[in-house]
This record gives sequence, C-alpha cells and structure tokens, in this order.
Amino acid sequence: MYPQRGMASTPRTLTLARSLEAGDGLFKGLADQMRELEHAVTRQEERFQAVMEIGRAIGSTLDLDELLGLVMSKVTLLLGAERSTLFLVDKGTGELWSKIAQSSKEIRLPPGRGIAGWVAKHGEPVNLADVYQDDRFNPEIDRLTGFLTRCVLAVPLRGRDGDVIGVTQALNRKDGGVFTDDDRLLLEALAAQAAVAIENAQMYSALKRQNIQLAKTQGELNGLVAELDVLYDIERRISAASTLEQLLDGILARAMQLTGSDAGSLVMVNEDGGDLFFKAALGEKGEEVKRHTLGPDEGIVGWVAHENKPLIANEVAKEKAYDARIAKRVGYRPENVLCVPVSLEGRVVGALELLNKPGGYAEPELRVATLIAGQAARAITLGKSREEEERKRRLSVIGQMISGVVHDLRTPMTIISGYAQLMAAEDDKAEREKASEVILKQFDTINGMIKETLAFARGERELLLRKVYLNKFLEEITEYLERDFAAHKVELRIQAGFKGAVRMDENKMKRLVYNIARNAVEAMPEGGRFTFATELDEAEKKVVFKFSDTGEGIAPEVADRLFQSFVTHGKPNGTGLGLAMVKKIAEEHGGDVSFKSKPGKGTTFVVRIPA
Repeated sequence: MYPQRGMASTPRTLTLARSLEAGDGLFKGLADQMRELEHAVTRQEERFQAVMEIGRAIGSTLDLDELLGLVMSKVTLLLGAERSTLFLVDKGTGELWSKIAQSSKEIRLPPGRGIAGWVAKHGEPVNLADVYQDDRFNPEIDRLTGFLTRCVLAVPLRGRDGDVIGVTQALNRKDGGVFTDDDRLLLEALAAQAAVAIENAQMYSALKRQNIQLAKTQGELNGLVAELDVLYDIERRISAASTLEQLLDGILARAMQLTGSDAGSLVMVNEDGGDLFFKAALGEKGEEVKRHTLGPDEGIVGWVAHENKPLIANEVAKEKAYDARIAKRVGYRPENVLCVPVSLEGRVVGALELLNKPGGYAEPELRVATLIAGQAARAITLGKSREEEERKRRLSVIGQMISGVVHDLRTPMTIISGYAQLMAAEDDKAEREKASEVILKQFDTINGMIKETLAFARGERELLLRKVYLNKFLEEITEYLERDFAAHKVELRIQAGFKGAVRMDENKMKRLVYNIARNAVEAMPEGGRFTFATELDEAEKKVVFKFSDTGEGIAPEVADRLFQSFVTHGKPNGTGLGLAMVKKIAEEHGGDVSFKSKPGKGTTFVVRIPA
C-alpha cells in the first residue's frame, strides 16, 4: 500500500515505498525476459516446423523448382531477409547461376567471383554486416538487379560426396540489423535440406533420362531385330525360289503383310523403251493388273520411278501424280499409296507400290518398304544372273551334245565314205549291192545314235533286247574298227573267248564298244594296241567284255567321276559324254562297268551284263 499524497512520510514508510518500486522493476524485467523467451521459443518452433515441412516436401515430390522455391521462401521468412538466392554450380563451366532468385533477372557469376563465388570456391560460410567494406563483394550485381545490398549471409550447399554443388545467400535484414550466428545455423540446416532435394532431383532426372534412352534403345533394337527377321525371311525366299517371278511374288507378299496393305505391285522399267510393266502384282485385281503397261511418268508409280523418290499419299486424289484413268483401266481404286523406287547400282529399275492400308501409311511402313525394295533389287539381280547362267548352261549342254553326236558320227561316216568309194570303182553288181547294204546299215546306226543321244539327254530308258550271236557281232565290230584304227596307227586285237548268244540291244552295245574304242584311240595319240575280249562267267551267268589299251591311263583327278556326264581331261575333242553313255547302256542291260588304270601303262574297262 503506497502512502497517500499529503501524508507525512516516515522513514519506515519511505523504505516500504522504495521496496515496492524495486519490486515493480523486477517484475517488469522478468516479464520482458519471459516475452523474449516466448519469442525465442516461437522462432525455434517456426524454424523447426519449416525444416519439417521441407523434409516432408522432399519425401513427397521430385519437382526441383517447387522444392527449392519452398526452401528459399522459408529462408526469406525465417531470417527476416529482404531477398534470398540459391545458386547452383555449373559442372561444365564452373560458373554459378541463380536457380532460385527473388528477382526478375538470372544472375551468372564466374568461378570465384563475388561473395557467392568465394563461398563456392572455398566451401566456407560468409556473414558480412557491410558488404561494401569487403573486397570480395561484386557491386555489378546490384547495378544489374537495381537492388542495394547492405549485409549478406551466404553458406555452401554440399552434396553426398562433400563437393560444393551450390550456395544459398540471404540479403538485408528487414529490421535493419545484421544476421546472427543463429541465422547462420538455420541457413546451413536449410541449405542441407536444399542440397538433398537437388541431388534427389538430379538423380531422378538422370534415371529418367536413362530410362528414356533405354526405351529408345530397346525400340531401336526391336526395330533392328524386326529388320533382320525381314532380311532373313527374304533371304530364305531367295534361296527357295526357282524362278524370278516366284521370288518377286514372295517378296511382295511379305511387304504387304508387314505393312498391312490390301494390294501391291512391283513395277519394272523396260530397258528398251522406258515403259513400265508389272513384274508382280497381288491383291484383288492382281492378275488384271499384270496385263497392263504404263508409260514413263504415268501415275504415282511412274513418278516415283522417274524421280527416284519415295512417296506416301494418304489422300491419293490430292496428289498431282495420281492418274484416275489407271484405276479405271484395272478396276481398282486406291485410297492411299506407299511407293518407293527399286534401284540397282544407282540406277532405278522399277518401283515397289503398296496400296490401301487401313488408317494410311507413315514412317515405319516407309522404312520397311525401302528395306524390302533393296532386297527386291538384289533378288532381281540374282534372278537375272541365274537366268543367264541357266541359258549359258543349256547352250553349253546343247553344244556338247551336238559335239558328241558329230564326234560319234565319224566312225559310220568313215565306213560310208570308204564303201561309197568302193562302189564307184566296182563293176561287179553283187559287190556293189554288198557295199550298199553296209552303207544302209551305217545309216541305221547313225539314226540309232541320234535317237540314243536324244533319249540320253531326256533321261529316257528304252531297250530293244534280242538274241545276238557274239561271233557275228564281233565280225561287224572288227570291220568297223579296223578302218577307223588304221588312220591312227592303232592295232586291233580280238580275243573271242566266248562266241555264243546273249540277249542284248545290239545297236546300243555297238555304241558302247565304239565309245570305249574312241576313248582308247584318243589315249594313244602316237598309236598303240587295243584289245577287245569276250568271256563267259558261268558262276555268275554273265558275259564279260574287256577293253584294254596301251595308252596314257586315266588322270587321277577325274578317276572318281569318270562316268559322270561332261567329264573330260586332256582331250581337245572330248565331250565327256562317251563313258557316261557306256555306264548308262551297261546299267540298262542290268550290268555294270568298271576300270583299272595305271599312268603310262594303259587302261582296261570291264563291262558285265547278264548272259
């Protein structure tokens, strides 16, 4: 209770009054401290809540701009700053650039330049009460942004490996004061959160880019595998096809299948006049299309072949190259067309045309068509090569056959010539008739040779078996061979160990003997001896014909294929048909042929047929 005004003051009352006044001051001081304590607790709670909020945000989103925007707004608010900025280090250049800046302009700092540059370089925080008193401050930034900096607090952002990845700085306390150590600790805590957010986002972005690249690579790989499948399939078709038309039909069918086309054609350029003709056509009017030709530049396919450019026309009526008259002629109207040129060694030889894919054509179909067109060009080249080789082979076979026939005619023609000369000089009618009979028989032999050669070429098998007495057979053989051998200085020896009857085709067996004898003569260019012997193998009931010469022997390189067609060695006039016919005739009789030979010591052929 305070003394009332006007009352006399006693020492006791004065003491009490002073005590009360001191108590009031004490209470007031305690109240002020309590308010400051409450304010400090509130600030700590706000800071704690801010850190927790940032932590939750890091766990819930990977949007880097959103996270860093949140961090920097909390920095500005909790530090009572006018502005704050987050710089990131550019790994490529070492520059600092403002990822989050509360200004309208991006800031870029060279390595080590300015307060933020110094913090990034040295990895230490900086707290300046007056930046213009520090040489590290760069006033150019203030002139660039129009903002006057008084004080600054800057701390580094460190990644998981300890490297500085950025800098966070706060500018100018709003209350006009300076930043404290508590502010520094708070900013470092928030910077640590920001660093985690940055690295998480960078890892996520890198992983996302890797996944995108992986998906792209997987798509490219799948595309390559698909292309390899196409190439393998076409290669298989090329190997299996017997004709070029069959091959191109198969390739066209594959192209239609892969592109989902209803129809297609492969058009070739006529080398003579430049007109286009349909080499292959599949679809509703495929056979009808093949009967038509196109002039140069006519229609879309003509334009593609002339310009050597691919074309996708998903609305054909709007294409300048489209000619409705062609569709009318063939009775098929296309809605969309994909056409690519077919080129050989830089020269366009045709075009691949695909028609009416539901939904139209796009880049994937163009890629497939281009790939198949390249294989079609290869198939055309291969097909033409095969046709040319077959043509040459047939001409060669025909030439060899003719050569063989002409060669085989020498023996009967020699006999005919000799007996014709005898007839001219012979006055005896009986002798002339005998010579005439021999000549006529040789003509029969010639006709038989021709028929046998043609039958051999056609693979026919015709045998006229009858009983033939070998003594008569040997007499005729002797007469024919002696005249032929005389001109070649070859001695003929006949060893008739068996002269009985045997069922055989006489003309074919004569042909067999002539072919072996002719081979023997060619093997003895300087002359020699040829022995023809007959035996009867009673155990096996077979007649054995042995033919021996004193020639050069069989060359080892042809010994294993001596009886194959067109095999010859070292004979300027050889056709390679003689011994093949010998084998065929022996087998037609149910027999076989074999030989023994030594280089320089001659050869012996043995023919065995049923008796």
